[in-house]
Amino acid sequence: MIRLFTPRWIWRGARTLSLALILQGLAFAAQAASSYTVQATTNVDLGVITSGATGDTVFRIDPTTAAVTIVSGTATRATNSSTRAMVTISCAATVAGDCTNTVTVRLASAGSPTGRARALSRISFTMGTAALSGPPGPPGSGTFTIAAIGANSSKTFFVGADMGIGGDDSGLATGLAEADFSVNTTEATTGAVGAGTGRFLATVIRSIAISKISDLVFGRVATPASGSGVVVIDAATGAQSSTNGVATFANPAPSRAAFNVTGEGGQAFSVTVPASFVMSGPQSMTVTTTSSVTGSPLLSGSLGSAGSFTFGVGGSAPISSTTLNGDYAGSFTVTVAYN
Repeated sequence: MIRLFTPRWIWRGARTLSLALILQGLAFAAQAASSYTVQATTNVDLGVITSGATGDTVFRIDPTTAAVTIVSGTATRATNSSTRAMVTISCAATVAGDCTNTVTVRLASAGSPTGRARALSRISFTMGTAALSGPPGPPGSGTFTIAAIGANSSKTFFVGADMGIGGDDSGLATGLAEADFSVNTTEATTGAVGAGTGRFLATVIRSIAISKISDLVFGRVATPASGSGVVVIDAATGAQSSTNGVATFANPAPSRAAFNVTGEGGQAFSVTVPASFVMSGPQSMTVTTTSSVTGSPLLSGSLGSAGSFTFGVGGSAPISSTTLNGDYAGSFTVTVAYN
């Protein structure tokens, strides 16, 4: 007969090993790190911008007041509304002690701008619900430290920057323009990290311009034998007509004033023509104007392409039997603007 037995020291060793494994498991669980989520919950939207004819325009977005000002350039915004980016940092806790350390935040320009946007510069920030912990980093570094987020909580801060928009001479495409910034966070002690991206947006259209194609010419007329009449130039066709005995002649050729408008395709615009203007000569003569534009005109094409629109200005000039013979001339100004 053989009797098998296990020495006591081996059993003790086995129990000691089991206990060690349990302790190691507990130690591993206690080291679970905070989990950070970074999100730009509000992006900057400058709305519609009419770019300058030449050169860049720099818009400055203040993170504290959300005010938008022009630092340089001639571009304009269709609205004066304020805007700024808001970043939300959330921390999910796994075990006690998570999300209780300060967090270092780094802001920087990110990626390649699109459309007529230039890369962001002078990125700045101000606290929302987050609390600044100590002074920020060196000026222009975009680095600062905030107090602990807290377990399963969120904190916010606001971001501003300088955003450049290229002019018509930049050769860049109109339409949507975007410049991005990155947000990177690192928790003190544990090194837990998080990252996100925010956007500065605008819809950019090229500047609107008007050029003259032809002048308003009433031509040569003769006064009526008695009474008074008018000589008329049709704004749409340029055709000449007259009333009450005012005689007209073929030379010099009469014509309407014609204008060409250029700008961003598909955009609505308005035309302003003075109701009348004065021609000078042997005596003053007041001309009443007419325009071929009706309703709200649109430039041809669509957003992202160049558009154009042509229209005419005509009018009527009073001619009476007492109108002095001679040459008469005058001028008027026509303006256009995006609606």
